[in-house]
Amino acid sequence: MSAVSGAIGQPGVFYAGFPLGGVWKTTSAGETWYPVFDSVKEVSSVGAIAVAPSNPDVIYVGMGDLIAGGGINEGNGVYKSTDAGRTWQHVGLDLTKQIPSILVDPKNPDIVLLAAQGDVHKKSDTRGVYRSTNGGQTWTKTLYLDDSTGAQKIASADDHPEVMLATTVRHWTMLATGLPRFGAPGIAGGGGAGAQNAPTQTHLFKSTDEGSRAAVCRDSPAARQSRSRTTRTRSGCS
Repeated sequence: MSAVSGAIGQPGVFYAGFPLGGVWKTTSAGETWYPVFDSVKEVSSVGAIAVAPSNPDVIYVGMGDLIAGGGINEGNGVYKSTDAGRTWQHVGLDLTKQIPSILVDPKNPDIVLLAAQGDVHKKSDTRGVYRSTNGGQTWTKTLYLDDSTGAQKIASADDHPEVMLATTVRHWTMLATGLPRFGAPGIAGGGGAGAQNAPTQTHLFKSTDEGSRAAVCRDSPAARQSRSRTTRTRSGCS
C-alpha cells in the first residue's frame, strides 16, 4: 500500500492506493474492499490520495509511486473524483511522474497542493510543489529548487492550515559514466556506488500563506526573502 486517506464524518470510509493496483475503497472500516479506479486504463500506480476534509465526495489521487527495491512505476499526473470515487477525471500535471504527497484545504475542496518528484530518467522542471485554487483546472508551481530535485512531502498545521512545511530531495543524478542513477525517496542518486557522495538536496521549506507564494531556493537569504515568504531552514522553522 502506497497511500491511504479517510473521509471525515464517515468513520467507515477509507481509500487505499497501491503501487500497481489503483485505488480501492472500503465503507466498512476495512472489513471489505472494492476497486474504484478500474475505469482508468492509462496508469495503475498510486503515490498519494487525499479526501477533501470539507467534502468527502471530493478525492484527489496523485499517480506514480516509488516502490521498494529502487523500482520505478511512473504516473501521469492527477485524477479527481467528485462523487466519492464512482467516476474520475484527469486534471493535468502529466509530466510530474511521481506524486508522493497531496494536501487539500480543510475548508475549500478546490484548494489543493501536491509534492511532485518529477522524471527520474532525465532533468526536468516539472518538479516541486504545485497549487491549484480551482479544483485542478489550472496549477501553479509555488516551490522549485532545480531540475533534478523533487518535492517529497507537504504538511500543514491543524490549528493554522496556512502554515505549511515541505521537504525536497534530489530525484535524478548523473553518474560519472553518464548514466542516470535513481532509487527510493531520500536516497541520493538511488544508492549504490558513488551515490552516497552526491548531494541529497534534502531541505525543509516553510510557508505562512498556504503555499501560495512562488519560491525558488537561492544561496543568498536576501534573495530568497525577496522572492517569497516561503523560506528554507537547515535547523528548523521558526
